[in-house]
Amino acid sequence: MASITIPAPAMFADHHVLQARKALFALEGVDDVYASSAWQAVIVTYDPDQVDIPAIEGALADAGYASDKMTPVLAETGIQEQDPAWSELGVRSTQTNEADLKMSGEFRKY
Repeated sequence: MASITIPAPAMFADHHVLQARKALFALEGVDDVYASSAWQAVIVTYDPDQVDIPAIEGALADAGYASDKMTPVLAETGIQEQDPAWSELGVRSTQTNEADLKMSGEFRKY
């Protein structure tokens, strides 16, 4: 058995992990797949006599998780507007609701 770690920057959610595992386990010779959306990487344990690295990388790419595919940017680029009150007031503070404090920690009452 051999092992390879493949970066998967487009894998950023749990359903992506499931899709990547499904695509890789469909290959003959893949023994184990550890996919992590937190680390955005996939570790594949495989039998090199049955499957090669390009086939593994190809299956991952076909599933949409190629190592060169980047995570989509959800925010628009450019100058971001900031609330002017932040610079005028300096420090902001909040007050915790007393009911939240009573339900926190060891005193939770549901």
